[in-house]
Amino acid sequence: MASLRELGTDQKMFWCPGCGNFGLLNGVKRAIARLGLRRDQVTAVTGIGCHGKTTNYLAVNGFHVIHGRVLPVATAIKLANKEQTVIGFAGDGDAF
Repeated sequence: MASLRELGTDQKMFWCPGCGNFGLLNGVKRAIARLGLRRDQVTAVTGIGCHGKTTNYLAVNGFHVIHGRVLPVATAIKLANKEQTVIGFAGDGDAF
């Protein structure tokens, strides 16, 4: 089971002060910890844009993919390993 501290990294944050990504990252860390998941049981998939740095700041398996491919890649990971918890971070360009 991963703690909040273990889910963080030593990477310098480049998000702007007041950015909503801080709250999103914090919420995801809390959810992973509360669900009692180990870091190796979680994969984060991010697209382009500011949220794409999430895989640098979250100490789980991570994929940074090209524009518009978050959902297909996240789906493929889940199909390949049904036990894996997969979280997709997508902006408006990735999701439309």
